[in-house]
Amino acid sequence: MKIKYLIPVLVTLSFISPVKAQNKLGDSLHIAATLKKLLSICKNVDFADAKVSDSGMFYKAAPYIIYRGKNKNRAWKDFANYNNPAEKKGVDEVCNRINATVNQDSTYKILKYFTEKESEGTWHVLLLTYKRKGVEKKASFAFLKIGERYGLGDID
Repeated sequence: MKIKYLIPVLVTLSFISPVKAQNKLGDSLHIAATLKKLLSICKNVDFADAKVSDSGMFYKAAPYIIYRGKNKNRAWKDFANYNNPAEKKGVDEVCNRINATVNQDSTYKILKYFTEKESEGTWHVLLLTYKRKGVEKKASFAFLKIGERYGLGDID
């Protein structure tokens, strides 16, 4: 009698693991694509773009960077607003840091993807290596999902 109920449970469980694996693969690919786009935005500023002279060099990066400021209603739940001077400064600092590190090596490698649950939500982390002045370095880029998009929340 118990076996009769056990078989449907085992069949259901056999489908759960592949679904989670597919979600993890999909998340990692989406995050890698988001990182690649952000690296490109920071590295390839189009000075012919009128908004660059009006707004600033890295205005296109703001939608890829998580707001981390003092407003508790927005912190870790919203993207940066490049029209706000403090947030613009933060976005510029992130792009400058990216350009001084991983954007120095076009052959950077993603070594690992993993997730960590924290108070802000589930962090999706890419660990990568790059070379700077011939020396191999490591960096972690941590993303949070806000709505349907991922945004960079931290670089270590």
